[in-house]
Amino acid sequence: MKTRDDLTLSGLVHDLNNVFQTLVDAADLLSSDPRYAKLSVAILRSVERGKNIATSLQSGTGTATPFEQILANAIAFVEDSVAAGRGAEISFSCNVETGIQLGGHWAWERVLINLFRNSMHAMPAGGTIHVLARLTGHEIEIVVRDDGSGIAPEVLNDIFLPHVSTGSGGLGLHIVETIVKQEGGCVRAANRSDGPGAEFVITLPSNHRALPARAS
Repeated sequence: MKTRDDLTLSGLVHDLNNVFQTLVDAADLLSSDPRYAKLSVAILRSVERGKNIATSLQSGTGTATPFEQILANAIAFVEDSVAAGRGAEISFSCNVETGIQLGGHWAWERVLINLFRNSMHAMPAGGTIHVLARLTGHEIEIVVRDDGSGIAPEVLNDIFLPHVSTGSGGLGLHIVETIVKQEGGCVRAANRSDGPGAEFVITLPSNHRALPARAS
């Protein structure tokens, strides 16, 4: 008979690790077939990501993480989704100022992944996602742009409400706004003025989220 201890975070992490092991076993089987080699690698990377998230939640760590690392992990998620057959080929163009570090890096990966997934739905034939991150005075500015169809005018003002569709539907952009607000920032959406596509601009206070770049 299960006890109340089974409902603790440690118990849930234990159960998740059992699920992860099943996925690892499945990936190992797929790796023996050249047709599924990329899919096997994608599954293993996703399992590793899941294990790291579970460990982070269990330990309660919230150390600052370089934005470059957060971005690389989010891009790897997109690449794994493409490898699993969940979208056309996507490339990235990144311009990231060094020295930006964010706490709660799993939440920020979630922000970027949801923005990237939104862009992928707007570019069903593939395209480029552009990412800019920089310090502007006392703020951090993060910009995500795509080359897609843009945001319909009738939904632009309500884009962050739950279940308002930009082509992908769901809660992705609502989750983005929720996390950004929890971190004391704001996010706005617009259609690009320099060509087709949408852009999302996040601004955050830099006083406790950004650290100066180390001298080389």
